[in-house]
Amino acid sequence: MIETYFRQLGFSANEISVYLALAELGKSTASLLAKKVRIPRTTAYSVLDSLVSKGIVAQEQRGNTKFYAVNKVDSLLRITEQEKSELEVKEYAASQLVNLVKPFFSGKNYSIPSIKFYEGQENVESMLFDHAKEWQEQALQYDAVWWGYQDHTFVEHYREWLDYHWEIKTPKEEIRLISNRAPIEDELKGKVPGREIRQVADDVDFSSSIWVVGECIILFMTRQQPHYAFQMRDTVFADNLRAVFRLLWSLTNTAKA
Repeated sequence: MIETYFRQLGFSANEISVYLALAELGKSTASLLAKKVRIPRTTAYSVLDSLVSKGIVAQEQRGNTKFYAVNKVDSLLRITEQEKSELEVKEYAASQLVNLVKPFFSGKNYSIPSIKFYEGQENVESMLFDHAKEWQEQALQYDAVWWGYQDHTFVEHYREWLDYHWEIKTPKEEIRLISNRAPIEDELKGKVPGREIRQVADDVDFSSSIWVVGECIILFMTRQQPHYAFQMRDTVFADNLRAVFRLLWSLTNTAKA
């Protein structure tokens, strides 16, 4: 039972043995304690130093010999008092750090990504209508451009939402997407103000779509059933992808679709 309580205070097996032996002897040298507890003398010195640092054992130098003695038993209570004091210091330091470090987390290079998944054509369509105005606001807060690449099957399957999106689109917004070649894009050429689709060579086939709008990244798979989509909000990834699409845009031909 006594060892259990000592362990709960953080004592090691050697510390318990040495402390109890010293309490029994009243005063002793490290060598005598080592023999009594049956541990190496170097270990006894190390253990005694630890007990001294805890404030429950005192040391006294007499000539060339160092003696050790236990302090009053109430000194055991000072262990928890010291820990409480140290904990209070740590709690104060932590509270101060929260206030001091918080501004670092608002930098543009830090963000906590939020990812949502939608499966099935009805759920994807609901996502599109539910987030249309949010994406629009995101676009206007940044560069007012919808960047990305697009599989033509998205246009074929979600034309109702596209008509709605084009209807609410503000004059400031621009749609700049790279697409594989498809008749549907030839039909839409020039019909939506601010919408520019640059079609790539026939040997390039995008089998999915990705948009970057503000801090939102939206990915679609509409070529096979079930359709699915991801929406991720992450400032860092969005900024980097936007830079990539700007570069690709500058490298593609200028023919409008």
